[in-house]
Amino acid sequence: MDSDYSIPEDVSQIDPENLKQDILQLPFQAAQGYKLAEGADLSSLDKEVFYRVLITGMGGSSIAGLVLKDYLQDLGIVLAVNQDYTLPKWVDKKTLVIASSYSGNTEETLSSFKEARRRDCKIIAVTVGGKLAELAKQTRIPVIGLPQGFQPRAALGIQFFTILRLLQKLKLIEPKGIDVDRFREDIKVQLPGIERNAMALSEKLAGKIPIIYTSSQFSSIGYRWKCQFNENAKTPAFQHYFSELNHNEMNGFENVFGSFHLIMLRFEDDSRRLQSRMDLTKEIILSKGVPTTEIGIRGTNILTKMFASILLGDLTSYFLALRYRTNPSKVSVVEEFKKRLGPFI
Repeated sequence: MDSDYSIPEDVSQIDPENLKQDILQLPFQAAQGYKLAEGADLSSLDKEVFYRVLITGMGGSSIAGLVLKDYLQDLGIVLAVNQDYTLPKWVDKKTLVIASSYSGNTEETLSSFKEARRRDCKIIAVTVGGKLAELAKQTRIPVIGLPQGFQPRAALGIQFFTILRLLQKLKLIEPKGIDVDRFREDIKVQLPGIERNAMALSEKLAGKIPIIYTSSQFSSIGYRWKCQFNENAKTPAFQHYFSELNHNEMNGFENVFGSFHLIMLRFEDDSRRLQSRMDLTKEIILSKGVPTTEIGIRGTNILTKMFASILLGDLTSYFLALRYRTNPSKVSVVEEFKKRLGPFI
Protein backbone atom coordinates (compact mmCIF):
# COMPACT_ATOMS: atom_id res chain seq x y z
CA MET A 1 0.00 0.00 0.00
CA ASP A 2 1.15 3.54 -0.76
CA SER A 3 2.70 5.04 2.38
CA ASP A 4 1.54 8.54 1.40
CA TYR A 5 -1.45 8.97 3.68
CA SER A 6 -2.38 12.50 2.66
CA ILE A 7 -5.96 13.28 1.59
CA PRO A 8 -5.99 13.29 -2.24
CA GLU A 9 -6.98 16.51 -4.00
CA ASP A 10 -9.55 14.85 -6.26
CA VAL A 11 -11.75 13.03 -3.75
CA SER A 12 -14.37 12.22 -6.39
CA GLN A 13 -12.03 9.72 -8.05
CA ILE A 14 -11.91 7.67 -4.86
CA ASP A 15 -15.47 8.36 -3.65
CA PRO A 16 -17.59 8.73 -6.81
CA GLU A 17 -20.71 7.77 -4.83
CA ASN A 18 -20.12 10.71 -2.43
CA LEU A 19 -20.58 8.72 0.77
CA LYS A 20 -19.56 11.76 2.78
CA GLN A 21 -22.76 13.54 1.75
CA ASP A 22 -24.82 10.60 3.03
CA ILE A 23 -22.94 10.69 6.35
CA LEU A 24 -23.63 14.41 6.76
CA GLN A 25 -27.34 13.80 6.21
CA LEU A 26 -27.65 12.18 9.64
CA PRO A 27 -29.29 15.19 11.38
CA PHE A 28 -31.95 15.30 8.68
CA GLN A 29 -32.62 11.57 8.87
CA ALA A 30 -34.34 12.08 12.23
CA ALA A 31 -37.26 13.96 10.68
CA GLN A 32 -37.29 11.55 7.77
CA GLY A 33 -37.55 8.51 10.02
CA TYR A 34 -40.17 10.12 12.24
CA LYS A 35 -42.33 10.94 9.23
CA LEU A 36 -42.10 7.41 7.82
CA ALA A 37 -43.29 5.87 11.08
CA GLU A 38 -45.98 8.48 11.68
CA GLY A 39 -47.86 7.45 8.56
CA ALA A 40 -47.69 3.72 9.33
CA ASP A 41 -50.93 1.82 9.75
CA LEU A 42 -50.48 -0.11 13.01
CA SER A 43 -54.18 -0.63 13.68
CA SER A 44 -53.70 -4.40 13.69
CA LEU A 45 -51.48 -3.99 16.76
CA ASP A 46 -53.57 -1.48 18.72
CA LYS A 47 -55.04 -4.00 21.15
CA GLU A 48 -51.88 -6.06 21.61
CA VAL A 49 -49.91 -6.17 24.87
CA PHE A 50 -46.19 -6.71 24.40
CA TYR A 51 -43.82 -7.74 27.16
CA ARG A 52 -40.71 -7.56 24.99
CA VAL A 53 -39.45 -6.11 21.72
CA LEU A 54 -36.97 -7.92 19.49
CA ILE A 55 -35.25 -6.19 16.57
CA THR A 56 -33.88 -8.78 14.16
CA GLY A 57 -31.41 -7.65 11.52
CA MET A 58 -27.82 -7.71 10.34
CA GLY A 59 -25.09 -5.17 9.57
CA GLY A 60 -26.18 -1.54 9.64
CA SER A 61 -29.78 -2.54 10.34
CA SER A 62 -28.79 -4.37 13.52
CA ILE A 63 -26.53 -1.51 14.63
CA ALA A 64 -29.53 0.82 14.55
CA GLY A 65 -31.19 -1.61 16.96
CA LEU A 66 -28.14 -1.82 19.22
CA VAL A 67 -27.88 1.97 19.45
CA LEU A 68 -31.60 2.15 20.21
CA LYS A 69 -31.21 -0.49 22.92
CA ASP A 70 -28.45 1.55 24.59
CA TYR A 71 -30.49 4.74 24.28
CA LEU A 72 -33.57 3.20 25.90
CA GLN A 73 -31.78 1.11 28.54
CA ASP A 74 -33.01 3.20 31.48
CA LEU A 75 -36.65 3.42 30.37
CA GLY A 76 -37.92 0.03 31.51
CA ILE A 77 -38.57 -1.43 28.06
CA VAL A 78 -37.24 -4.95 27.47
CA LEU A 79 -35.56 -4.63 24.07
CA ALA A 80 -33.19 -7.13 22.50
CA VAL A 81 -31.36 -7.36 19.18
CA ASN A 82 -31.06 -10.57 17.19
CA GLN A 83 -28.26 -11.08 14.63
CA ASP A 84 -28.88 -14.63 13.47
CA TYR A 85 -30.93 -16.96 11.26
CA THR A 86 -32.99 -18.13 14.24
CA LEU A 87 -34.79 -16.42 17.11
CA PRO A 88 -34.07 -16.81 20.83
CA LYS A 89 -36.17 -19.44 22.58
CA TRP A 90 -37.98 -16.84 24.69
CA VAL A 91 -39.60 -15.09 21.69
CA ASP A 92 -43.35 -15.77 21.80
CA LYS A 93 -46.77 -14.28 21.00
CA LYS A 94 -46.21 -11.47 23.49
CA THR A 95 -43.00 -10.37 21.74
CA LEU A 96 -43.12 -7.65 19.11
CA VAL A 97 -40.64 -8.58 16.38
CA ILE A 98 -39.30 -5.77 14.21
CA ALA A 99 -37.65 -7.26 11.14
CA SER A 100 -35.18 -4.65 9.90
CA SER A 101 -33.36 -5.09 6.60
CA TYR A 102 -32.51 -2.08 4.46
CA SER A 103 -32.33 -4.09 1.23
CA GLY A 104 -35.11 -6.45 2.22
CA ASN A 105 -33.04 -9.40 0.98
CA THR A 106 -30.79 -10.18 3.98
CA GLU A 107 -31.05 -13.95 4.31
CA GLU A 108 -30.61 -14.12 8.09
CA THR A 109 -33.40 -11.57 8.58
CA LEU A 110 -35.70 -13.36 6.13
CA SER A 111 -35.09 -16.62 7.99
CA SER A 112 -35.84 -15.11 11.42
CA PHE A 113 -38.88 -13.30 9.96
CA LYS A 114 -40.31 -16.63 8.79
CA GLU A 115 -39.65 -18.16 12.19
CA ALA A 116 -41.44 -15.26 13.88
CA ARG A 117 -44.46 -15.97 11.68
CA ARG A 118 -44.39 -19.65 12.64
CA ARG A 119 -44.39 -18.65 16.31
CA ASP A 120 -47.39 -16.40 15.69
CA CYS A 121 -45.52 -13.26 16.75
CA LYS A 122 -46.75 -9.80 15.85
CA ILE A 123 -44.29 -8.37 13.35
CA ILE A 124 -43.40 -5.06 11.71
CA ALA A 125 -41.10 -4.99 8.67
CA VAL A 126 -38.75 -2.02 8.15
CA THR A 127 -37.19 -2.08 4.69
CA VAL A 128 -36.75 -0.49 1.27
CA GLY A 129 -38.56 -3.44 -0.29
CA GLY A 130 -37.17 -6.72 -1.57
CA LYS A 131 -38.29 -10.15 -0.42
CA LEU A 132 -39.04 -8.96 3.12
CA ALA A 133 -41.63 -6.44 1.93
CA GLU A 134 -43.10 -9.03 -0.41
CA LEU A 135 -43.49 -11.65 2.33
CA ALA A 136 -44.90 -9.11 4.79
CA LYS A 137 -47.52 -7.81 2.37
CA GLN A 138 -48.64 -11.34 1.56
CA THR A 139 -49.67 -11.82 5.20
CA ARG A 140 -50.81 -8.21 5.87
CA ILE A 141 -47.90 -7.45 8.16
CA PRO A 142 -47.21 -3.70 8.47
CA VAL A 143 -44.34 -2.54 6.25
CA ILE A 144 -42.48 0.71 6.84
CA GLY A 145 -40.92 1.66 3.52
CA LEU A 146 -37.47 3.22 3.81
CA PRO A 147 -36.08 5.64 1.18
CA GLN A 148 -33.81 4.09 -1.44
CA GLY A 149 -30.35 5.18 -2.54
CA PHE A 150 -28.31 4.81 0.66
CA GLN A 151 -25.57 2.40 1.57
CA PRO A 152 -27.28 0.33 4.33
CA ARG A 153 -24.79 1.56 6.93
CA ALA A 154 -25.47 5.18 5.91
CA ALA A 155 -29.18 4.70 6.64
CA LEU A 156 -28.60 4.09 10.36
CA GLY A 157 -30.27 7.37 11.34
CA ILE A 158 -33.39 6.71 9.28
CA GLN A 159 -33.75 3.21 10.71
CA PHE A 160 -33.08 4.33 14.29
CA PHE A 161 -35.62 7.16 14.28
CA THR A 162 -38.20 5.13 12.37
CA ILE A 163 -38.14 2.37 14.99
CA LEU A 164 -38.01 4.89 17.84
CA ARG A 165 -41.20 6.52 16.51
CA LEU A 166 -42.86 3.13 16.05
CA LEU A 167 -42.27 2.30 19.71
CA GLN A 168 -43.75 5.66 20.71
CA LYS A 169 -46.74 5.13 18.46
CA LEU A 170 -47.41 1.78 20.11
CA LYS A 171 -47.07 3.50 23.51
CA LEU A 172 -44.19 1.23 24.53
CA ILE A 173 -42.04 4.27 25.42
CA GLU A 174 -42.68 7.87 26.35
CA PRO A 175 -42.59 10.50 23.56
CA LYS A 176 -39.08 11.64 22.64
CA GLY A 177 -39.98 14.46 20.26
CA ILE A 178 -38.39 17.22 22.37
CA ASP A 179 -35.09 15.32 22.60
CA VAL A 180 -35.14 14.59 18.87
CA ASP A 181 -35.74 18.24 17.96
CA ARG A 182 -32.93 19.39 20.26
CA PHE A 183 -30.61 16.72 18.88
CA ARG A 184 -31.17 17.90 15.31
CA GLU A 185 -30.33 21.51 16.14
CA ASP A 186 -27.34 20.64 18.31
CA ILE A 187 -25.81 18.30 15.72
CA LYS A 188 -26.10 20.89 12.96
CA VAL A 189 -24.09 23.32 15.09
CA GLN A 190 -21.49 20.67 15.98
CA LEU A 191 -20.96 19.33 12.44
CA PRO A 192 -18.06 21.60 11.37
CA GLY A 193 -16.11 20.83 14.55
CA ILE A 194 -16.85 17.10 14.28
CA GLU A 195 -15.55 17.08 10.71
CA ARG A 196 -12.32 18.87 11.69
CA ASN A 197 -11.75 16.46 14.58
CA ALA A 198 -12.42 13.47 12.32
CA MET A 199 -9.89 14.69 9.78
CA ALA A 200 -7.23 15.12 12.49
CA LEU A 201 -7.97 11.71 14.07
CA SER A 202 -7.80 9.95 10.69
CA GLU A 203 -4.27 11.30 10.27
CA LYS A 204 -3.23 9.76 13.60
CA LEU A 205 -4.78 6.42 12.61
CA ALA A 206 -3.18 6.10 9.17
CA GLY A 207 -1.20 2.87 9.10
CA LYS A 208 -2.55 1.81 12.52
CA ILE A 209 -5.11 -0.75 13.67
CA PRO A 210 -7.81 1.07 15.67
CA ILE A 211 -8.99 -0.24 19.04
CA ILE A 212 -12.11 1.45 20.42
CA TYR A 213 -13.02 1.41 24.12
CA THR A 214 -16.23 2.72 25.72
CA SER A 215 -18.24 2.02 28.84
CA SER A 216 -20.74 -0.85 28.53
CA GLN A 217 -23.52 1.75 28.57
CA PHE A 218 -22.34 2.95 25.16
CA SER A 219 -20.89 -0.28 23.74
CA SER A 220 -23.04 0.08 20.60
CA ILE A 221 -21.15 3.27 19.76
CA GLY A 222 -17.80 1.49 19.96
CA TYR A 223 -19.20 -1.32 17.82
CA ARG A 224 -20.40 1.21 15.23
CA TRP A 225 -16.90 2.73 15.08
CA LYS A 226 -15.36 -0.71 14.60
CA CYS A 227 -17.74 -1.66 11.80
CA GLN A 228 -17.23 1.67 10.02
CA PHE A 229 -13.46 1.18 10.01
CA ASN A 230 -14.09 -2.27 8.54
CA GLU A 231 -16.59 -1.20 5.87
CA ASN A 232 -15.39 2.29 4.95
CA ALA A 233 -11.61 2.14 5.44
CA LYS A 234 -11.39 -1.62 4.74
CA THR A 235 -9.10 -2.17 7.72
CA PRO A 236 -9.25 -4.40 10.82
CA ALA A 237 -10.46 -2.75 14.00
CA PHE A 238 -11.33 -3.98 17.47
CA GLN A 239 -13.78 -2.89 20.16
CA HIS A 240 -14.39 -3.65 23.83
CA TYR A 241 -15.95 -1.98 26.87
CA PHE A 242 -15.31 -1.15 30.50
CA SER A 243 -15.08 -2.65 32.94
CA GLU A 244 -15.05 -6.10 31.34
CA LEU A 245 -11.90 -5.32 29.35
CA ASN A 246 -10.01 -4.79 32.64
CA HIS A 247 -10.52 -8.48 33.40
CA ASN A 248 -9.14 -9.84 30.14
CA GLU A 249 -8.21 -7.73 27.12
CA MET A 250 -5.76 -5.38 28.82
CA ASN A 251 -3.52 -8.39 29.47
CA GLY A 252 -3.00 -8.54 25.72
CA PHE A 253 -0.86 -5.42 25.84
CA GLU A 254 1.95 -7.37 27.53
CA ASN A 255 3.04 -8.56 24.07
CA VAL A 256 2.09 -6.07 21.36
CA PHE A 257 2.84 -7.53 17.93
CA GLY A 258 1.26 -4.93 15.70
CA SER A 259 0.79 -1.24 15.14
CA PHE A 260 -2.27 -0.22 17.17
CA HIS A 261 -3.89 3.04 18.18
CA LEU A 262 -6.33 3.11 21.09
CA ILE A 263 -9.38 5.40 20.93
CA MET A 264 -11.12 5.88 24.26
CA LEU A 265 -14.61 7.40 24.02
CA ARG A 266 -15.52 8.91 27.37
CA PHE A 267 -19.07 10.06 28.03
CA GLU A 268 -19.80 12.45 30.87
CA ASP A 269 -22.56 10.01 31.92
CA ASP A 270 -19.98 7.32 32.76
CA SER A 271 -19.75 6.69 36.51
CA ARG A 272 -16.88 8.07 38.61
CA ARG A 273 -15.55 4.57 39.25
CA LEU A 274 -15.51 3.83 35.53
CA GLN A 275 -13.73 7.13 34.92
CA SER A 276 -11.04 6.00 37.35
CA ARG A 277 -10.73 2.71 35.50
CA MET A 278 -10.38 4.58 32.21
CA ASP A 279 -7.65 6.84 33.61
CA LEU A 280 -5.60 3.92 34.90
CA THR A 281 -6.14 1.83 31.78
CA LYS A 282 -4.93 4.68 29.58
CA GLU A 283 -1.83 5.07 31.77
CA ILE A 284 -0.99 1.36 31.56
CA ILE A 285 -1.54 1.07 27.80
CA LEU A 286 0.54 4.18 27.10
CA SER A 287 3.35 2.63 29.16
CA LYS A 288 3.27 -0.35 26.76
CA GLY A 289 4.02 1.96 23.84
CA VAL A 290 0.51 2.06 22.32
CA PRO A 291 -0.55 5.59 21.28
CA THR A 292 -3.89 6.61 22.75
CA THR A 293 -6.45 9.26 21.85
CA GLU A 294 -9.03 10.14 24.49
CA ILE A 295 -12.25 11.78 23.29
CA GLY A 296 -14.72 13.39 25.68
CA ILE A 297 -18.33 13.13 24.48
CA ARG A 298 -20.70 15.86 25.66
CA GLY A 299 -24.05 17.27 24.65
CA THR A 300 -27.41 18.56 25.83
CA ASN A 301 -28.94 15.08 25.99
CA ILE A 302 -28.04 11.40 25.53
CA LEU A 303 -29.31 11.38 21.96
CA THR A 304 -27.01 14.23 20.94
CA LYS A 305 -24.02 12.62 22.64
CA MET A 306 -24.59 9.24 21.01
CA PHE A 307 -25.06 10.57 17.50
CA ALA A 308 -22.27 13.15 17.76
CA SER A 309 -19.91 10.28 18.57
CA ILE A 310 -21.38 8.17 15.75
CA LEU A 311 -20.82 11.03 13.30
CA LEU A 312 -17.25 11.44 14.50
CA GLY A 313 -16.57 7.74 13.93
CA ASP A 314 -18.29 7.69 10.54
CA LEU A 315 -16.30 10.68 9.28
CA THR A 316 -13.02 9.44 10.75
CA SER A 317 -13.37 6.11 8.94
CA TYR A 318 -14.37 7.98 5.77
CA PHE A 319 -11.28 10.20 5.82
CA LEU A 320 -9.11 7.17 6.64
CA ALA A 321 -10.50 5.46 3.51
CA LEU A 322 -9.43 8.49 1.46
CA ARG A 323 -5.94 8.35 2.98
CA TYR A 324 -5.79 4.67 1.95
CA ARG A 325 -7.00 5.51 -1.60
CA THR A 326 -9.91 3.14 -0.96
CA ASN A 327 -13.47 3.61 -2.20
CA PRO A 328 -15.42 3.91 1.09
CA SER A 329 -18.73 2.89 -0.47
CA LYS A 330 -17.87 -0.43 -2.08
CA VAL A 331 -17.79 -3.62 -0.02
CA SER A 332 -16.31 -5.94 -2.62
CA VAL A 333 -15.17 -8.62 -0.16
CA VAL A 334 -18.68 -8.99 1.28
CA GLU A 335 -20.26 -9.03 -2.16
CA GLU A 336 -17.83 -11.68 -3.40
CA PHE A 337 -18.49 -13.71 -0.23
CA LYS A 338 -22.26 -13.62 -0.84
CA LYS A 339 -21.76 -14.64 -4.45
CA ARG A 340 -19.59 -17.63 -3.50
CA LEU A 341 -21.91 -18.63 -0.66
CA GLY A 342 -24.83 -18.90 -3.06
CA PRO A 343 -28.57 -18.45 -2.44
CA PHE A 344 -30.12 -19.40 0.87
CA ILE A 345 -32.72 -22.13 0.48
